[in-house]
Amino acid sequence: MRVIFILLSALFSLMAQDIEITAQRFEASEQELVSRFLGDVVVKRGSDILKAGEAYIYFNKEKKPVKIVLQKGVFFDIRHKEKRYKGRAGKIIYYPAKKEYIFLENVQIVELPKNQKIFAQKVYLNLVKNMLKVEGEKDRPVKFILKVKE
Repeated sequence: MRVIFILLSALFSLMAQDIEITAQRFEASEQELVSRFLGDVVVKRGSDILKAGEAYIYFNKEKKPVKIVLQKGVFFDIRHKEKRYKGRAGKIIYYPAKKEYIFLENVQIVELPKNQKIFAQKVYLNLVKNMLKVEGEKDRPVKFILKVKE
């Protein structure tokens, strides 16, 4: 049986919208200031959807979320203004205050509506600055596939 948690907007006041997290299991530690969601995790925030095997939410002393980590087969669909980012990664780190995502490990992103494809080991996406930075590794360079109209 799946456990459903809707985290209140007061708890997530750094974010403009509520976050809904669904998982098979939930664990929390007030001492460590972390919440763990395990098994078939689905994170929804507005029209954004992230799916993973595990999610960890780290809080500061005021119980505000400072970092969200998703790992184990992460799939995502993130919308920002006219752009949409769909894809997969081994791990995602999200900093709510900065609206910054770090995608790690075999990252595959399709940027819509341009349908541009990015393959890399590390991708930074900052929605506030509207900035995308892509990094590869020595034996795994960055790869872009661009649609060109002739």
